[in-house]
Amino acid sequence: MTETPRSRRERPAKPALSREGIVAAAVAVLRAEGLRKVTMRRLAQELDTGPASLYVYVRNTDELHAAVLDELLGTVGSAPSGGGW
Repeated sequence: MTETPRSRRERPAKPALSREGIVAAAVAVLRAEGLRKVTMRRLAQELDTGPASLYVYVRNTDELHAAVLDELLGTVGSAPSGGGW
C-alpha cells in the first residue's frame, strides 16, 4: 500500500496576500509604531512572508505609503454642512 504524499510544511498554509490586506496591515503598523516603521521588511514580518512577495502588490514603499494615505483619507467624513470646520 502506498502512502499519500504529504506536505513537508509543518504549519498550515498562510492566507493569500492581497493589496487590501497589505494596506490594512500597514495601517495597523502605522497606528502602533509610526510611519517610519511602515517598511516592506516590517510589513513582511507582520504578514509572515518575505519582502519580495509584497512587490507583486505594491511597487515600492512610496506607493505603499500612498495607498495607506488613500485608505486613511477614505475614513475621513465630509465637511460639515452649513458652516466651517
